[in-house]
Amino acid sequence: MRLIFVVARDQLARLESLRASLVGADDVLIVVDRRDGQRRLAEAGHLTGQSTGDRRVGERRTTGIDGSLRAMGWAVVEEVS
Repeated sequence: MRLIFVVARDQLARLESLRASLVGADDVLIVVDRRDGQRRLAEAGHLTGQSTGDRRVGERRTTGIDGSLRAMGWAVVEEVS
């Protein structure tokens, strides 16, 4: 099992701190959140029933990290293989 630390884009100091703290840990990956904010807002509107013409019911990747990223500036997820 590998843990992935996702760090908010505006928390670069936290990113460097995590990298320094976890140096040498082979079972850890540290990444910056690459999701596009506008896309997330559009998908949230789709989940509330607004029609966008898309056939998908909702976002397939449900990690629930948005709250952690806003509150703490980072989140941890397990890698799915």
